[in-house]
Amino acid sequence: MQFANYFFASIISFLGLLIGILLVKIAPEEQNPYRRYFSLLKRILLLMIFAFLIFFYLDKWLYIVSLAAYFLFLLFIEHSKIDLLKKSMITYSALGVLFYLSYKNTNLFAIESSLILFYGLPDASLLYRKKEKNHYKIIFYNLGFVIISNLLYFI
Repeated sequence: MQFANYFFASIISFLGLLIGILLVKIAPEEQNPYRRYFSLLKRILLLMIFAFLIFFYLDKWLYIVSLAAYFLFLLFIEHSKIDLLKKSMITYSALGVLFYLSYKNTNLFAIESSLILFYGLPDASLLYRKKEKNHYKIIFYNLGFVIISNLLYFI
């Protein structure tokens, strides 16, 4: 896969955050009543991201062990008591690594890219605060996804 395709796929996957922020700006009254469902949707999408990675790398034990450790790490981060924005920053950095791991298989890459895009929608709607207008902060903190995924391509 050429770098230009990989780069634009990472940008499009990252746009899930921007689309989520836009949706919250359009319909802010939907943010609070559906907070519980957004949190559940985030966990389901994160589980699907790891399930597809494990399914595609089923024959390689090293990948399975490392992905299981990664999955436990992200679950620990998800259930810790740190700030939501910091959790999102750590999770998106980890998703950048998973994005890189999936690029060699085009089918897996398409699935993972779309799941990361869909993961950004509920994540942004949980993070965005209309009174604080923290949309720039959300984008800046989670930019690690694009940076890490593109730096790993060159290593």
